[in-house]
Amino acid sequence: MTWIVPPELEIAVYAAAREVLGDAPLATAALTRAIVDRSERYTSDRDRLAKPADRTADLAARAVFFTIADAIKIAIPLGELRGRDALPAPLRVLDVGAGCGALTLGLLATVSGPVAITALDRDADALAIAKRAVHAYRGVELDTRTADVTKATLPPADLVVIGTLLNELPAAARLPLVERALRAMSDAGAVILVEPALRDTTRALHELRDAILARELAHVFAPCTRRGAPCPMLANEADWCHEDRAVKLPPRTAELARLTHLRDGNLKFSYLVLRRAPAPLVAAGGTAWRVVGAPRAPKGKVELDGCSDAGLVPIRLLRRHRTPANRDVERAHRGDVLVIDRAPGDERLELAADTRVERIAPATSST
Repeated sequence: MTWIVPPELEIAVYAAAREVLGDAPLATAALTRAIVDRSERYTSDRDRLAKPADRTADLAARAVFFTIADAIKIAIPLGELRGRDALPAPLRVLDVGAGCGALTLGLLATVSGPVAITALDRDADALAIAKRAVHAYRGVELDTRTADVTKATLPPADLVVIGTLLNELPAAARLPLVERALRAMSDAGAVILVEPALRDTTRALHELRDAILARELAHVFAPCTRRGAPCPMLANEADWCHEDRAVKLPPRTAELARLTHLRDGNLKFSYLVLRRAPAPLVAAGGTAWRVVGAPRAPKGKVELDGCSDAGLVPIRLLRRHRTPANRDVERAHRGDVLVIDRAPGDERLELAADTRVERIAPATSST
C-alpha cells in the first residue's frame, strides 16, 4: 500500500507559512539549504540539534518540508487503532510538542467525524503556522498553548500524540513526560509516540517501551505483538525495529525531496501505541508475528524476520513446501502480521507444507 499525503494539506501549510514567515524563507534555494542543515543536525551532527544556522529558515524547513513529509506517518497507528474499534468518537486530541502541526494534520487527513484538538509547543511561531494550516485544511479551530511540554499541565484527551520530540529531550525527561501523557489519556484512549527511524533514537524508544511495561504503566498495543519485555531488538546493538512504508508526496514537497536527496519515496519512522486496555493488535488463533524487516527471497526459499512472544525469530518457507495454506508468507511486507499455527525451533520457524499462515495488514484492516 502507498500512503498518500493530500495535495490540499500541502497547499494549506504553504499558505500558513507564508502568512507567518513571509516569502523570502520559502524561496527554493533558502529552503533546500535549511532542509539539508536540519537533516544533518538530526542524523550526523546532533550536538547542533537545537542550534540551526538560521532559526527563521529552520522554521520554514520544518513547516513546508518536514511537516508535510511526516504528516501521514500517524495514519498507520491510527489505522491499527481503528481496525480494533479503539478510536473514540467524538475524539479529543492532545498534540504534545506539536511544532507546525504534522501529526495533527495527518490525523485530520485520516480521521473523519468531530474532533477537538489542543496543541502544545514552546515555539509560538510554529503553533501559529499549525493553527492557520489546520483551519485552512479542515476548518478545525486548533486550541494552541505555548508552553514547555516537560512542565505544562496536560489536559484530558482520548488521544495523546507526541511526534519527533522524545529524542530531543534529555533521557531523564522522556519517561516522566510519557507518564503524564498516560495520566491525561482517557480509559478508552491511546498515547501515540512517533520517533525518527535512526538506530539510536529507535533503540531509545525500545528502552522506553520496556520501562513502561516494567512499571505496569500501560499495555503496548502496537507495533508489538509481543506483550512482554525485554524488546528482543535490544539484545544486539546493531538491531532496531522501524517502519519503511511507501508514500506519495505532494508536488512541491516531492520536488524538495528530489533537490535535497532526502526521503527516497518511503516513510521511515518508529512508533509506539500505548493503551490501558490489554486488547492485542490482532485477534489471533495462533501466534501473531510482526514482520520487522524486508522479506528476502534467496534461491528456493522465502525468509523474513518476525517478532512475537517467542522473540525475534527468522521465519523460512522452502519453495518445495509452499501450499495454499502457507502462501501468505510470500505476500508479506514489513509491518504485516503473520498468524502462524506452528512453534519455532531452536534457530528459526520452519514452515511445513501443512503450516497455516494468515497475513494481516493491521493498518488497513478496516479500510
